[in-house]
Amino acid sequence: MTQAFRKIICPVDFDDNSMSALDMACRVAALNDASICLMHVVPIPAHSTEMPPEALKPFPVWEREAKLKLDQIAIERIPRTIRSETITRSGFPAGEIVATAKDFGADLIVMATHGRSRSALNHMFLGSVAERVVRSSVCPVLVIPPI
Repeated sequence: MTQAFRKIICPVDFDDNSMSALDMACRVAALNDASICLMHVVPIPAHSTEMPPEALKPFPVWEREAKLKLDQIAIERIPRTIRSETITRSGFPAGEIVATAKDFGADLIVMATHGRSRSALNHMFLGSVAERVVRSSVCPVLVIPPI
């Protein structure tokens, strides 16, 4: 029998909902002997174009805290029997998630939705990250509802 999923992307924003999505990603990975790429997208600060080039290497300064937090979550929540890596990106979350899935060669994206009640007008202009990922991803997306 072939594996359904070999590489799983799990974007998190450090809230309880995204931790539930990570737990599900771990269960799917364990069942499929898959690897997990745990990721976080940091919005680009408006002042980033004024920073010296050395502040942007090896990754932008505004990503450092997120990377440390992401690495700690990986240690605490991903079983050692599951291959994993962490990545931080800067930009618009939906676009960065889809791009990372392509770069990683992901078979599946497991992510949370916040389920915030919004007006139709808010939804029309803002949408949701999960919805945008579902619409533009080339691989399946498993959306975990709020806990």
